[in-house]
Amino acid sequence: MDTPTHGLVGRLVARSVWPRNRGFANLVTVTSVLPDLDVFLSSDALDGLQTHRGVTHSFLGAAIGAFAVAWVVRRFILKDVPFTKLYAVALTGLLLHILFDLVTSFGTMVLMPFSRHRALFDVLFVIDPYLDLILIGGLVLGWKVWRPDGYRLGVAALAAYMTFNVAVSGITYLYLDTWASERGLTPAAAVPVPFSPLHRRGIVSGDDEWYEVPVSLFSGVANSPNVYRSALAEPRLERLWERRDGRIYRWFARFPAVEKSGESGRVFVIHDLRFGIRADALGWLGSLALQTALDHNPQFLNRRSFTLRVRLDEQDGLKEVIYSGGAVNRDRTN
Repeated sequence: MDTPTHGLVGRLVARSVWPRNRGFANLVTVTSVLPDLDVFLSSDALDGLQTHRGVTHSFLGAAIGAFAVAWVVRRFILKDVPFTKLYAVALTGLLLHILFDLVTSFGTMVLMPFSRHRALFDVLFVIDPYLDLILIGGLVLGWKVWRPDGYRLGVAALAAYMTFNVAVSGITYLYLDTWASERGLTPAAAVPVPFSPLHRRGIVSGDDEWYEVPVSLFSGVANSPNVYRSALAEPRLERLWERRDGRIYRWFARFPAVEKSGESGRVFVIHDLRFGIRADALGWLGSLALQTALDHNPQFLNRRSFTLRVRLDEQDGLKEVIYSGGAVNRDRTN
């Protein structure tokens, strides 16, 4: 989840629980964004894959972090409040952050430092304007109209929206499972898409391929798959996975697909399908946002995020490997 949304979640929940305690509300708001400071732990983009949503997003990290924050707050700000109460309040904000990262598709290492497993639930896209509207609406309602009932109504709406999205994720995955089973394939995920809670992008696994299909709550699976070759099935990339950058990327990517780039046939772009966009897998707001992006940049749909660009030499050895955490354009060849 994006950092400002984390702050809104923390603020709304804190105001509903402690409507007349501004100090506690401020403490939860701050701690609900603190874990994202881990983006400053590494100056290298590839190493950032291993540090972001790592120890600061773990349960142990939250327990230790809440202790440190509570000590500072009691020492310098809320000196008359019992330490145990400050600890519970600080821990509330940190756990809210972890929860709302877990419901996205990025993956969160909640068991660090004991395990680097990236736990996730494909429920919400990392940026969700509907969620933000609910959070802002609840805060305004509590501030201007009904305090504290307005805040609590906002939390109830938040819970309802989360429940709805969990249901959509479950139903669309069942659609995808049926579609995949009929074709002898294996469903992998129903990934949330931007600006459209009623839609998902289905990812299905074949022998050496990934199938990407739009899924809708009301119309089911569209029989129009995009097919990508699995990066792990490309024999000329075997040496890549033995290198440090290849090992890190393989650990991070859920659905690594590979496409040839350029005319030489020796340049490959590896990308993770969970970060892709399909124009026909969006609702009306998503389509409107996509059209705005295309008006600004006609090559928007040809961009890939979290990519490895691999160049081979004439003997098919690894000549160059470049990781890009941001979007890069592709020049696809068949």
